[in-house]
Amino acid sequence: MKIIDVQTYVLALDFRFKIGAMPPIQASGVLINIKTDEDIDGWGLAHFNLSNNAQKVFIDEALSRILINKDPFMVEEIYHEIYHSSNRITYGIPHATSGIQVALWDIIGKKTKQPIYRLLGGMKKKVRAYASMPRGFKPKAAVGAVQSAIDLGGFTGVKLRVGGRGGEPGAIVKEVRDAFPNLHIMIDANSYYLTVSEALKFAKICGKNEIEWLEEPMPSDNLNGLTKLRRESPVDIAGGENDLGIFRFEDILSKECYDIVQPDVTRCGGFLQVKKIDAMAEVKGVRCIPHIFGFGLSLVANLHLILSTRCDWLEFPFYPEEFQILEEPIKVEKGYVYAIEKPGLGVEINKKSFEENVIK
Repeated sequence: MKIIDVQTYVLALDFRFKIGAMPPIQASGVLINIKTDEDIDGWGLAHFNLSNNAQKVFIDEALSRILINKDPFMVEEIYHEIYHSSNRITYGIPHATSGIQVALWDIIGKKTKQPIYRLLGGMKKKVRAYASMPRGFKPKAAVGAVQSAIDLGGFTGVKLRVGGRGGEPGAIVKEVRDAFPNLHIMIDANSYYLTVSEALKFAKICGKNEIEWLEEPMPSDNLNGLTKLRRESPVDIAGGENDLGIFRFEDILSKECYDIVQPDVTRCGGFLQVKKIDAMAEVKGVRCIPHIFGFGLSLVANLHLILSTRCDWLEFPFYPEEFQILEEPIKVEKGYVYAIEKPGLGVEINKKSFEENVIK
């Protein structure tokens, strides 16, 4: 089997959202379609990019040349050629490399007639899901949003976002904890705090309210600051969604920045890189709970990874099903998400939604 063509499509929904201290983001991304000489194709996604056109050009003009005539089963060879040929020059677009890896595994699964999680070494067939809120809320509104998640999906865990346009972070945490004393609550600060002292003050509030973890309390490049914060924090510190590959995570793990690392299959290098990162973390006694946020392909890819590992939570973006852009949206059943048993990723892109939102 050989790769004969790589096509990319910029998709942009008429929807914007605000996460923590980040600027407003349009719901958009680049869909990657890899075709083979056996009429089997695979889909991947590079999502929420600063510039979708830059991603598209990077794939069309650079990465596609590497892929043509390659055996799609040789995923490690392809990853390493992409990494070593671009890492020191223009490797500022890890989403593109990750999306290609996902599409390759989609092909492999379809060819072997196996779901990806089995090919990666299946470990379980279901996983607990927590509802991940798409934006920040003021305290009372946060309580309402959490109740909706519990009512609609039976979630036993919910992640709230603080900072930015939402209410005062401490007030949000206390209001939700008081309303739901038995709920697993995660907090994502999206790098809102710039100093250790500021982040530690909030971490102590999280500790008093029995928060599961505090995610990205500071910019992820500040490894020294994160290390100091983690040593003094009464609550687990999590992060790593914006970091690429095993070499970066070796730095993160060696500096003991996090209690929980959160690599994302669609951002951090693909399935095998995240499998390796999980193994590196396991050796050091660090939990691994992948980050997930974006269109349905991102959710599906990370679901397959999680089902092949020890990871014990699935982040489930709590937004309307149509945002998944899948023919059969992934659903939560009494707080759990179950394995997809169809070959490859096991999902199909919703053609109507694709045609309505693709930029031509």
